[in-house]
Amino acid sequence: MQLRGLIWALALGFLAQAAALHYHLDVSITPMGELSGTITLSGVATGDWQELVFRLYPAGLSPDYLRPLGAASGGRALKWDQVHPTAFTVSLEASPGQTFSLTLTFAGEVPKLSRTQGYGTYARSPQAMVLAQAYPMLAPWRDEGWLVEPVFAWGDSTVAEVADYTARVTLPPDWILVATGGETQTASGVYLVQGDNLRELALVALRGYQEITTEAGEVPVHGYFLPEHWEAGEAALEVSTQALRIYSKLFGPYPFPELDVVEVPLRRAAGVEYPGLVLAGEGYCADYRGSPLFFPMIFAHEVAHQWWYAQVGNDQVAEPWLDEALVTYSSGLYFESVGRFDEILSYWQDSYLRGRARNPTASVASPLWDFPEGAGYGGIVYSGGALFLHEVRLRMGDEAFFRALRRYLEGYRWLIATGQGFLSILREESPTPLEDIVQEWLGVDWERKLAGSFPGAQEPVGQNPPH
Repeated sequence: MQLRGLIWALALGFLAQAAALHYHLDVSITPMGELSGTITLSGVATGDWQELVFRLYPAGLSPDYLRPLGAASGGRALKWDQVHPTAFTVSLEASPGQTFSLTLTFAGEVPKLSRTQGYGTYARSPQAMVLAQAYPMLAPWRDEGWLVEPVFAWGDSTVAEVADYTARVTLPPDWILVATGGETQTASGVYLVQGDNLRELALVALRGYQEITTEAGEVPVHGYFLPEHWEAGEAALEVSTQALRIYSKLFGPYPFPELDVVEVPLRRAAGVEYPGLVLAGEGYCADYRGSPLFFPMIFAHEVAHQWWYAQVGNDQVAEPWLDEALVTYSSGLYFESVGRFDEILSYWQDSYLRGRARNPTASVASPLWDFPEGAGYGGIVYSGGALFLHEVRLRMGDEAFFRALRRYLEGYRWLIATGQGFLSILREESPTPLEDIVQEWLGVDWERKLAGSFPGAQEPVGQNPPH
């Protein structure tokens, strides 16, 4: 553990970039799921702030799951107002470029998996406690306002800036910690976590698991699986390491010093991604031989999120296709590398038709609110988005297509992008027009509609990669 913590402290060369925000957390969790903690958040204001807006994502399932208790700055109590179960404001003025610092206290309850209506990413079971978004997160500031999207029971609702994180996490003594970032055990049940340029911090506490370690090039890949699912764990790590190598070669280097792959008992989700951390559903690991296509798809998909989400962020509520379509198509590149692309293409086609049958009015570029109760969401956004990108690749040719993806990654790394920004890069790199494909899959007026509802994204930075 100590060595892994030191690895995370090393500089990452050209991938390193000082984040504008720093979270320092002190979090404790009891065996009964009682959560308590403090955050000291510091950084540089990016606008003319009269107040700060924080998100409480687990409270979208129940207000008791996460709630603020107080706010202070410089020893002075600050006024705060919970305007919604998933959002509260703190009165702290800051001008553009001004540094700020404040401390928040919070508490909550991590429910038993059997009680939660979510995916199981904020839940506990006898052998695993998953604590995703288990702390107040500062909302992104865009175009003179805070970006505060609604929280839905389907899809991903987190929209966040990257930040540098340090955390002191206290667990029951017989549990171990796996986290986004590097974790170092300092005492029984006490861990220090550190990570830079993380889109969010996720914590997973485990009991009775076994660890398996391999490498993808110079990147250590650690797997945590139940002893009875050891063979599934080996298969999962084989897919994960190969996918990591493929994406690093096609898109750009993997940005974190390690990758953790963890089996947990999810609900209504096969896998979930966090920076440097992949979660896979326990049920799929229990019967991995029964899903010869879907089981490797889980890991190829979630590993791709290390590029499209962890590095290049987006509004996952207004534009879920932007990361999910790219990630789904990227997983197809893994299957292409092992001679199984026709299988995954057929899967996408069938899935898309099923999605369209359930929701004929939605399109690939539709926001989450166009999928009532999630109807057709996966088939249209994931599979339909992958089919759209495959047509774009065939039209552009491999050289121009992958050059565009590398340029998109390089320009928007650690930022929040929009579909308009992504499409503009594809159009600029394409040797032939793409408008007919864009209109067929995304809709004739999707960009115009989006411009009226989305607060805007950051401009790309940096130089284009070598052609």
